[in-house]
Amino acid sequence: MKVGAGGSVIGVDMTDEQLAKAEGLRDEFWFDQVSYHKGYIEELPAKGNCVDAIISNGVINLVPNKTAVFIEAARVLKPGGRLAIADIVTTTPLPEGITCNADLWAACIGGAMQQDDYRAAIAAAGLRVTDVRDNDAYHFISDGASSATEEFGVKSISLKAVKPA
Repeated sequence: MKVGAGGSVIGVDMTDEQLAKAEGLRDEFWFDQVSYHKGYIEELPAKGNCVDAIISNGVINLVPNKTAVFIEAARVLKPGGRLAIADIVTTTPLPEGITCNADLWAACIGGAMQQDDYRAAIAAAGLRVTDVRDNDAYHFISDGASSATEEFGVKSISLKAVKPA
């Protein structure tokens, strides 16, 4: 674990099933500095200005209010703290037929935000985007997701941001 002797890792998930799975892995591998909390990514169980890093892999596109997620990240990050995200975005805005389709939300398509708006929401929260790259090796497997990829530029990205000191 790379948090140092006095460091800690906090995991947050809204489902009992994911929490149980994570706790089982923690216990199996003796990660004593890891704790898990039931909660939402837009309401983190942490004081302000106390977190060194936030990592999110494919979760933010499932949240209806992404702006709230970025505001919350900025609230808990220390000055100089880092945000590292892998997520699904689009190159063009999605039509209502996709954003209101539960199957496409479950496939991580329906909730995808347009990439420029995504970056703007991060900046508006007070974070500075330092790096964005496409995850070219990521491919959707469902037919609906694949056609949305072609038609609306749905893609996976990795993004890094920092809270200014």
